Amino acid sequence: MQKTASQIMTFALLLSCVIRPDIAGCGVPAEGRQRTTVLIVSGISKDPNDRAVRNQTVSGLREHLLNRMNVDPQRLTILSADASTALQISQMLETFASAVRPSDRFIFYYLGQANAAGGELRFNLSGPDMTQKELAERLNKIKAATQLIVLDCPCAALAAKALTTANRIVVCASSATQVYGTRFSPHFVHVLAQPQTDANSDGKVSLLEAFTATAREVEQWYRQQGILPTETPCLEDDGDGVPSERPWKYQTEGGDGLKASTFLLMEGR
Repeated sequence: MQKTASQIMTFALLLSCVIRPDIAGCGVPAEGRQRTTVLIVSGISKDPNDRAVRNQTVSGLREHLLNRMNVDPQRLTILSADASTALQISQMLETFASAVRPSDRFIFYYLGQANAAGGELRFNLSGPDMTQKELAERLNKIKAATQLIVLDCPCAALAAKALTTANRIVVCASSATQVYGTRFSPHFVHVLAQPQTDANSDGKVSLLEAFTATAREVEQWYRQQGILPTETPCLEDDGDGVPSERPWKYQTEGGDGLKASTFLLMEGR
């Protein structure tokens, strides 16, 4: 994972791009080209095994974003468990609010622990937790017309309504009442590397295709372990704040899934 010094350099570069967008290294794309800005946040973990899996997963996400989605390295920020504080997340999102254009895409990806308190989700970070309300307030300042929020944590769907906007897709690793640790992200990274994830064989992988494959892998994992599932991935993208556990059925049942079907995670191999 990136070190703190690298994170500070990324923060400084983004800030300089806001002040002087013409400077070298800002990665200003050709006219009309859509840029993707990504913030990955890893929450605290006291379990060495969990931390090792999470580090490996973040590394896999980073590789896919850079090599398969062609994200500019200067527009990808990873906050490690030690560096992920509510203050630093807030500072990064404030910077993105100035640097990200309406025509851009923005991705916020949280993987770690969380807990429900007073009907609200709290993300467990180094230092004070961040609430769903605080996260929503900061994300809502970002002007990108296309946004993806991924919450891989217990009780993830509890925050879906607070984070829902007309231009946003919210992926939750668990329902609002599922309090145990989740395994969504390792399976998500795995399916992104599998050719069969491109279910319609069009040479592209949409978020909906990746979500569908991940949900099935998670279900299969519990079946193989012979234990009852303690997490149910769900997705919200129709603006009602209520995530669906079967968004792949949107064409026949309506509801969530349409936006996710057009959000590409890979185009061409």
